[in-house]
Amino acid sequence: MPARVQIVLPGLFDLPLDELEADLLVNELPHLNRLLRFATPRSTRSYSIDEILKTALGFDDPAGLPLAQAFARNEDQQQGHLLLSQAIHLQAGLHSAVIVPVQNNQNNLHDIDIIIKDLNDIFNVDCNISAIADGLFLLHLKEFTAPTHYPHILSVLGKTANPYIEQSRQNLRWYQLLNEIQMFMHQHEVNAERTSRGLLPINSLWCWGAGVVPQGFNAKLAWYCDDPVLNRFARSLGLNPESCANINRVDNSGDAILIDLRLIEFLKTGVASELDQLLIDIDRKLLKPFLLVAAKGRSLLILRAGYELDFELKPTARMKFWRPHKNLCNWIGNIPEL
Repeated sequence: MPARVQIVLPGLFDLPLDELEADLLVNELPHLNRLLRFATPRSTRSYSIDEILKTALGFDDPAGLPLAQAFARNEDQQQGHLLLSQAIHLQAGLHSAVIVPVQNNQNNLHDIDIIIKDLNDIFNVDCNISAIADGLFLLHLKEFTAPTHYPHILSVLGKTANPYIEQSRQNLRWYQLLNEIQMFMHQHEVNAERTSRGLLPINSLWCWGAGVVPQGFNAKLAWYCDDPVLNRFARSLGLNPESCANINRVDNSGDAILIDLRLIEFLKTGVASELDQLLIDIDRKLLKPFLLVAAKGRSLLILRAGYELDFELKPTARMKFWRPHKNLCNWIGNIPEL
């Protein structure tokens, strides 16, 4: 089989095109446009970050991507009982609750730490919550296994929580615990102060990353990513993650995967450089080296972006010179029938 070079760029086909100059889309993104022109679109149902990576890694387990297990600190934190956790604001509406991010600034992190400390004291029989990084925690359920239906937080920000709440009812003990945690957070004095200052209350936790690594998993691929959680997960799989800054080291001798979450972070949190410069950086520093690898060897290049379509670029595709030029405008909001 030919080597597979996979590019994971969630959010690429959700960008607000009206905020971008037409010249940028047509002339300043040559490597992205080349890929969109010559690649063959394939239908996919891998929309969330978890599902994209499970597809890329060949995981066939219907459960979630086991990111949390990579942070287990001792044997007592048994497989299947761990979740990654982040504080959020659930914005209640008439028929739904929307998941709103709480920015990682100094004041918010201070408030989150106070609430998490009190949660640990109140619910220590049920769980333990320990800090992993600023604003990110590991939740260890002591008496029952963790739910596996929650996707990566970046895949759900700005969306309604209702489908996940309904699924949680199937795990009654978790559903009851989460409700109690939310009630405690809602009534916490920190949130009373935040409300008085016009700040969003920190009234819920988003928990994801449960599951276990499939037995016998033995992937051999080059992994390029700058996300610390995903890189910790890669190490738990026996991979050796490298920074995207080292992408020029990739060759055509084996499988490789590039994961860049900056576009979806921009869309969900607004924390990023200007969008046009971000796209140019991705095109020149990340897509260009991978396209060169695909052109030199016999690698199959695959773009996965959490869209209805993946794009497969075969080495021979560049010979199809009759294909019309394309850019993001040809795909966003204009999904062809395959």
